Amino acid sequence: MLIKVIIRVMAISILGGSALADAKIPILGWGTFPQEMASEERYLEARDAGFTHLTQMCKTPADAKRLLSVAEKAGIKLIIGYATHGLDGIKRMTDEAKAFTVAAKDSPALEFYYVTDEPPIRLAETIRECVSRYETLDPVHPCYVNLIGSLDEANQKRFTGCATYGEYVRRLYGIVPLKMISFDVYPVCALSSMENDLRLHGAKVFLKERWYETLEIASAFANEKGIPMYAFALATAHRHNPKNPYPVPTKAHLRLQLYSNLAYGAQMLQYFRYRAVIPAKKRGPLFELIREINQEVQARAYVFLGAKVQCVWHTGDKIPISTKLLDPKTLPQFVKSFSTPNNSTLVVSWLKNGTQDYLVIVNRDPNDEMSFTASFAQGVEIVRRDGTRIKADAYEDLFWLTPGDVAIFATRNQF
Repeated sequence: MLIKVIIRVMAISILGGSALADAKIPILGWGTFPQEMASEERYLEARDAGFTHLTQMCKTPADAKRLLSVAEKAGIKLIIGYATHGLDGIKRMTDEAKAFTVAAKDSPALEFYYVTDEPPIRLAETIRECVSRYETLDPVHPCYVNLIGSLDEANQKRFTGCATYGEYVRRLYGIVPLKMISFDVYPVCALSSMENDLRLHGAKVFLKERWYETLEIASAFANEKGIPMYAFALATAHRHNPKNPYPVPTKAHLRLQLYSNLAYGAQMLQYFRYRAVIPAKKRGPLFELIREINQEVQARAYVFLGAKVQCVWHTGDKIPISTKLLDPKTLPQFVKSFSTPNNSTLVVSWLKNGTQDYLVIVNRDPNDEMSFTASFAQGVEIVRRDGTRIKADAYEDLFWLTPGDVAIFATRNQF
């Protein structure tokens, strides 16, 4: 995957902007159906919804070989493994890694070997042993480990064994030098308990206060280590916390999560969980919404795929924990002026991709519309929702963003 990203970035530099029409951001459906339900038809269904990758658990090496063969026919990549998570699952994968690798490693549909999810630091040595075994047997395909996100002080120690999220990341990667950093935070929560179907029915939501701290730490670490960052969006409504449950996601909720992840440099978008989109034999009510959002993201994939984060700022009277308050004077030179009427709550990201610079502005309020005023140097373009571009000076300086939505400005010039 890293080689593909490099090639695509070179093509963007040479061709410029939306000329790279085939650029695709990897989109993972996490938590798929049992292996008995896997078929070319089901994998094609995932592809139709805009997924490029799926996690798939299997029971034997022979099962892995069959699943990879079916996925290859459907054009889907798999992150494949034996167990969901936990010490016993990791040890089993270590013990059976040889047979599993022999069955899987030559398949074009293999992307990663799945190892574990949200591990505490006490499992780091066991994870290292498992990863080392796979790397010895197959140096081409890396291992997938997904981390828990930043928590409050009491729960951080309880769930990770470390005092801070930064300590957790550095200690784990000091023991297990993974080729990517993946994490989950599900930031959109309801203000109060809801009816059984968990739909909002017009009610408002709030964001977990440490979501953007996780993005800050993971993004900076990915840049430092030169590895890609993968981040999640929640597509599953449930009552993990009965007082503030996770509601059925709206288009605004999904946009907010996905575009915030991309603004911080995410190179794979992940949905938890796939079975909420296709829960059984038929497509669920979220299927068309997810499909629409995935198409929207892919229309502007060339902006984000291979992009390097230069800086991310936030606006508003109160900015999220560990983030930077925007000083308009620090914006790149192609931004001539920038202001936020009524203290709009925005994420402002400066990305560089090949020879091009991008200013990505996300409304981080999941409930209300926000606005900003901005003017740009000559030649700067707006990247529209369908991926096409038009000169920014064709528009007035006032811009409105619905909840979670994004505005993207691009320049081919060197500033």
